[in-house]
Order: sequence, then structure tokens, then C-alpha cells
Amino acid sequence: MAASSRGSSSGRSLISLTTLSRVLVICIFLASLQSFVLLSKISSESGQKNSEAVVDNDANNNNNNNNNMPTRTLFTPEEFRAGRIENYINLPTVYNPDRDKIVQELMERPVPEPTETLLHKAPTPPSGNVILGLASYPTFKDGWLKLVGSLRTNGYEGHIIVGVHPEILQDERDYLDKMGVTYYAVETVNCSATILNGVSQTENRVRAKCSRGLENLKLEWGRFEMARRWLRACDTCTGWSMVIDTRDIFFQKDPFASLGDADDAQQDLMFVEEVAQYTNTLPDKIRAINIGASGRYKHHTIPCYGSDLVTAEKIIDRPMLCSGTVIGSKNGTHRFLSVLVDEFHNNNHKRAIQCKSPHTTDQWTMNYLYYRGDFGFPQQTKTLPWGTGPVLTVGKPCASQIFNETTKKLEHVHSLKDMMVFDANDLILNPHEKKGSPTYVAPTLHQWDRCYKWINPWFNKHKKLFSRDDEVKWVKES
Repeated sequence: MAASSRGSSSGRSLISLTTLSRVLVICIFLASLQSFVLLSKISSESGQKNSEAVVDNDANNNNNNNNNMPTRTLFTPEEFRAGRIENYINLPTVYNPDRDKIVQELMERPVPEPTETLLHKAPTPPSGNVILGLASYPTFKDGWLKLVGSLRTNGYEGHIIVGVHPEILQDERDYLDKMGVTYYAVETVNCSATILNGVSQTENRVRAKCSRGLENLKLEWGRFEMARRWLRACDTCTGWSMVIDTRDIFFQKDPFASLGDADDAQQDLMFVEEVAQYTNTLPDKIRAINIGASGRYKHHTIPCYGSDLVTAEKIIDRPMLCSGTVIGSKNGTHRFLSVLVDEFHNNNHKRAIQCKSPHTTDQWTMNYLYYRGDFGFPQQTKTLPWGTGPVLTVGKPCASQIFNETTKKLEHVHSLKDMMVFDANDLILNPHEKKGSPTYVAPTLHQWDRCYKWINPWFNKHKKLFSRDDEVKWVKES
């Protein structure tokens, strides 16, 4: 009996030790698993937070591509303020790798021939660069001098391709012929009923009428499709392109001279910034505007796209981009025009009248597309800070709201001059370029009509900058 009791006690002890060991192993395993899950969660949340600091992924993006999302800084105004302009970037807030494929498909679609009548084809100029714009005014002699005359006087030897009034005056035709300008007759017609249904009426001609052959695009939008077709039809337009507003632009120098060869450029599409808070040369913040803080931007985009897509708060510190001076290589400009025109057509097919002209305009749509990354190929695209580069947009510096000390109210004024900088020859300078820079003298002045009280006397003083009347040499020799 005694022996049997000792054996039973020993067996129970062995079983207890075995069970205890197993319990300890299980406990250690569960503790390790809990730690692993907790660390994974922390790591995941940390990674998500870091990614959102530089990239906005939204419902329109393919979630399967998130692992390929580049983690990088998108906007560096501090580099600009430190004088390192070459390091400045202003990239879209949304990155979707699939967008490049969509844009490429848009670019590969056949481009129709121009529907406008070609009135005059200029001889092939020495340069393959091109200026493109619509100027179909009944009379525009002074405008031709400011636009064409300033280009030819100040060394530009590339293409100039414009749309003109079908009954353009003969003396204007003679002038354009001498200056080596190619021009198409743009006939204004009523728009298609499909894009007029429900939209408000306007006296603004470019937002009320269309052109023959492009009845489904208001003139303000159709001009970009004209430019797309004219560019594709120009076999010798192989260099830089600039799509411009024609009424309020003036050139002090060749606008492309500082850009080098278009084929060798790292970026093939460049948008011009208007004055923003980070480029403002004055302490008065009212004299500059950021796109996300603009009530007009939100007014013209949110009713069409919705606040979830516009996300103005995410570009509250970003600059506004100007649709009246867009620069690119032939391929880059074709990309810009293909995307923008496609969006115009898409908006015209929507039921919401807020997506159509005149409720929204080209500039607001273009800014929406840029900051959403819809032009694709972000590494081939850049924006040029105000006060630098080929174009100086003077509209906001000249026309703004200022505080009236007498009335104690904000008042809208024009022809301000306190942000303008001049050299010893009275030429207008880029305020952020250093002396010796090829764009120290601003090659292009845009929106100068907002400055008319002081700039009209300036034009009268400097007629030699645009009053060329003799036939261009290579036209004469052709």
C-alpha cells in the first residue's frame, strides 16, 4: 500500500509539472501575439499619418496603388524664401499612377483638322517655337502692335498663330503678313442647345457664343481646342509653345530665350503662378491671394465638383495658376490642352449647370485639375513662382483692395504701382530675379490692362519696344 501511494503521488506531480509548463508556453505565446498586434497597429497608424502629411489619397484613387505612393514633400515655399528657387516645388496634392495612363490615352486620340478658315500661312520662321492665341476682335490694330509688334521688335523669331475676325481689316492683314503671322478666321455663331439648357445669359461674348465647327464649346473654352488643332497642324512648331490671352499681353524680350532647348528640358509643361502670400513683396496680405483661400475659386468649383473633391483647405497656402500664359514643349502643351478640353466636354455633358460656362471658367477648372493631379506626369510638370521666369502677371499687384484710412473700409482700386520694379532703362523687372539673370527684365507682362493709369503713359514713352513696322527679314527673303 505504501509503495502504491508513493507511485501515485509521483505521477500526479509529474502531470502537474507538465500541465504547468504547457500553460506557461501558452501564456508566453499569447503575450507575444498581443505585443505583435499592438506594434503592428502603431506602425500602421504611424505610416498612415506620415503618408497623409505629403499625399492625399481619395476615393477616386485606386487603393491597390497606395503601396506605390511616393512619400515626399509637395510644396516648398521656404526654399523660395531662402533664395533657392531651383529647389522650389509646388506639386499636386493627389498622386495616382494610373492617371498617367489615362492622360496618355487622351493624348493619343486623333486630333481633328482646324475647322477655321486659314487666311494666311506665314513662311517658316528660323525658330520652331510658337505663340498661340485667339484675337477675333473686329478691330485690333493697337492690340497687334502690343502683341505681335513687341514680339518681333524684341527678338522673337518663332511662329505666331492666332485666330482673327473673319472680316479683319485689310491694313491689319497687311501688318500681320509683314510680321510673319499665321492666322485663321474664327466665325462666331450661336452655341449648340445642348450646352445652353438652363445656363444663365451673359453679355460677355466669349462666354455667350461659340465658333463655327466648335458649337459645343463656348469661345472661352473653344480657344483651347483651336490652339490644340493649330499646334498639331503646324509641322515646324517643334520647340516651345505658349498658349496666351491676347488682349492684355506685352513682351519686353523673347519669352523662350531663357528656357534652352525644349527637347532637353526636364519639365515639358509649366504653369505660371500669380502672386501668392509666399511671393508677396509687401507686408499687406490683401495684395496677394492663395488659391485655397479664394472665395471665387470655391464659388466656381464646389458647386460642380463638390467640396470633398475640391478640398480647398488642403491648398490654402498654394498659389493660383494663370490660364492665360501656359508654357510647354509641343508634347507638354498637347498634354495640357488634351486634358483641359476633355474636362470641358465632360462638364458640358453633366446635368449640373454649375459645371458649364458662364458658371465656371477656364482658370478655375484648370487650377482644380492641376491640384488634383489630373494633368498627369507630375515629374514633367512644374509651376513658376510669381516674379520669376518668362512671365510676370501684374493683374493682382495692380488691381487690389486696400484699406482707406478715411472711410475705414476696404476699397477696390486699380493701377497700383508699389509692387513694380524698374531698371535704369525703365524696363519692368521680375522682383525676385537677381541682376544678371536672363529673366531679370520680365520677358512677358500679362494682365497689364489692370495698370492702365500708369502703364499707358509707359507705353507712350517706350513705343520703340513695339512700334516695329518694317517687314521681318525672313519674311522678306522667303
